[in-house]
Amino acid sequence: MTVLAHGIGQSTDLPLPLDLVLQAGAATVVISFLGSALLWRRPRLSPATERRPRSIWWRRPLQIAVLTVSLYLTANALLGPRDESNPAAHALYVWLWVGLIPLSIAVGPAWRAMNPLRTLYRLLHLNRLARPDPPTIGPWVAVVALLGFAWLELVAPDRTDPLVIGSFLVGYAVVQLGFAARFGEAWFGRGDAFEVYSDLAGRLSPIRWRPWLSGLAVDHPAGLGRAAFLAVWWGSTIFDSASGSPAWAGFVQRTGHAAWLGTAGLLTVCGAVLLGVRRLAGKLGVTNSLIPIAAGYTLAHYLTLLLVEGPRGILLLAHQDPDWTMTPDPRLVSVLQVALILAGHAIGVLTAHDLALADAPPTRPPLATLADELPVVLFMIACTWAGLFLLFVR
Repeated sequence: MTVLAHGIGQSTDLPLPLDLVLQAGAATVVISFLGSALLWRRPRLSPATERRPRSIWWRRPLQIAVLTVSLYLTANALLGPRDESNPAAHALYVWLWVGLIPLSIAVGPAWRAMNPLRTLYRLLHLNRLARPDPPTIGPWVAVVALLGFAWLELVAPDRTDPLVIGSFLVGYAVVQLGFAARFGEAWFGRGDAFEVYSDLAGRLSPIRWRPWLSGLAVDHPAGLGRAAFLAVWWGSTIFDSASGSPAWAGFVQRTGHAAWLGTAGLLTVCGAVLLGVRRLAGKLGVTNSLIPIAAGYTLAHYLTLLLVEGPRGILLLAHQDPDWTMTPDPRLVSVLQVALILAGHAIGVLTAHDLALADAPPTRPPLATLADELPVVLFMIACTWAGLFLLFVR
């Protein structure tokens, strides 16, 4: 199955030389920092106001529809054809993993409103069993769940086998519903990896939050669990880019231990990202500023997957001819990918500056606060270069 063919084109498809693109990436971060230092003298993202829809008549029909589609996809994955005609891989790897980001950025934490596990929780009346103590393990369960999903998507030998996908979905649902039966429905907002994922991306929604980006100042400073979740989110995408290179493919072919090497590589990259976040960006508690960077890089990396395989999955679900022949122009896609990465880093710099101002004591000189931000800026420049290099150099 070719659903995991994420990329389109390489550095030769860029309308500009790669070295100029890397220079532009560094310049974007530096200019964003200097501009915020000159024009952003006080915190502007707090207090935040989360806007909720005035009418929710649509919510119940949407929840029932999503639950019905989810049950059908899971049953079809377990009992249906085990070939490319099964839409299970598209549903999990394209619609949910990639499509949830632009949807959440557009309207806010979309998965919270239509999470089929929440609907099942209510239909099964599991609230009767709940003793809602505030669990401290919630963020870490979400981290482990996201890491397990990343391993399934990027490392597992049979990751596109519908039976494997269906088994993962059933196991994931049983675990999440079990925790929710113990701790109450609020568990999903802390321990369901996809709901946490959608919530973090939804912090960028201009419709949901006033002022815009103020959602990034909520729950600040973020703890180690938030940093670990972002490290797995961002690090798994970086590993996906790196593992697509000829050097990695040749190394794996020579050793002959693809699953073990893939697991070690995934854990190493995610661990390195976490270390960088905590040691360089953690001093100022600007972990939330990495949310736009992770969202921008994920969208850039999976852009062609969403454009090509997303509609093809809908055709498969509708039992229509899946011969989807749309091929985006590689140069246009490359420009969009660069723009997404640079926009994510620019927003990250502005957010980090605002969070640093909010944390600084009133008596602290502004220049001292800016000096504290320099390691964060250097870290983001390195991340920009790494993201652009891995995206276009194979």
